[in-house]
Amino acid sequence: MGKTREPSFTVAHHGKNVHVVDVTGVPMRGWQQWFLIRSDAHHDNAKCRRDLEKKHLDEALSRNAIIIDLGDCLDLMQGKADRRQSKGQLRSGQLAAAYFDRVIEEAAEFYAPYAQNWAFLGQGNHESAWLAHHESCPTTHLVRAIKMLNKGSQMGAGGYGGYLKFRVRFSNNACLTWTMRYYHGSGGGAPMSMGVLDSRRMFSFVEGCDVIAVGHNHQSNVVGIAREYLETKNGIYEIRQRHCDFVRCGTYKDDWGNGHGGWAVEKMGSTGPTPLRAKWLRLHLQFEVHENHKGSAKQHGQPRLAWDILDAQ
Repeated sequence: MGKTREPSFTVAHHGKNVHVVDVTGVPMRGWQQWFLIRSDAHHDNAKCRRDLEKKHLDEALSRNAIIIDLGDCLDLMQGKADRRQSKGQLRSGQLAAAYFDRVIEEAAEFYAPYAQNWAFLGQGNHESAWLAHHESCPTTHLVRAIKMLNKGSQMGAGGYGGYLKFRVRFSNNACLTWTMRYYHGSGGGAPMSMGVLDSRRMFSFVEGCDVIAVGHNHQSNVVGIAREYLETKNGIYEIRQRHCDFVRCGTYKDDWGNGHGGWAVEKMGSTGPTPLRAKWLRLHLQFEVHENHKGSAKQHGQPRLAWDILDAQ
């Protein structure tokens, strides 16, 4: 496991799906903050690449990264009342009369060593389906079980969609914010667009965020969108642009395997295998330089939060 240290941030949860992360008293020089954004682990499924999960989580600890999960962390398809259940998808550790309890216990044991860095665990369609049919929320149960094992965890149970607000106050009292809209996702596998069209759909009703992060269809891509707006300050008008990234995270479930057979091969053969990926996001400082509005040659730098998005593979 990666080197464990106390996280340098605090997490507060407002309502069911707003999560505020605060970092305070840090110097500007060389500052950065990593995030691990992951989705669709299907951790209890036999096809989950737990070795890849562990690799990324260990790296998150070594980077002191904030961990975010967008749902379908659990698969929950192997209960005896589920028409989709298959003995070939069942891990040996789940062979118990209390199937659901064992899945929660096993997942909590796996995730607890990383929970001090975990901001929230979102809900996906697999968890919402269990809630609808069994009147019990797997996301809440898993978060509670993890926090029983790791008392230093600030993890909260998130929604199917919601917001993460990041605030950093530097040692010189400058304060900057960054906002992410998260949503587990909906619809089919999007074989032609790989879900890219969802970026335009969400931009039609989501406002004021820097990144939109989505999972569900197991695709992995980043689409950058620029939006124009009018800014005024002290009677000076400027037409400016705001950039937003639409991010799909990938999956840890290797449904395709060698292409021999199974549901993914039979039903989704036109798409082929989906990327075994998560996403790294690195926040850092950039300084915008503007000419003095009085027309002099003097310039000044305005700090802002910038970000890079990389594949975790």
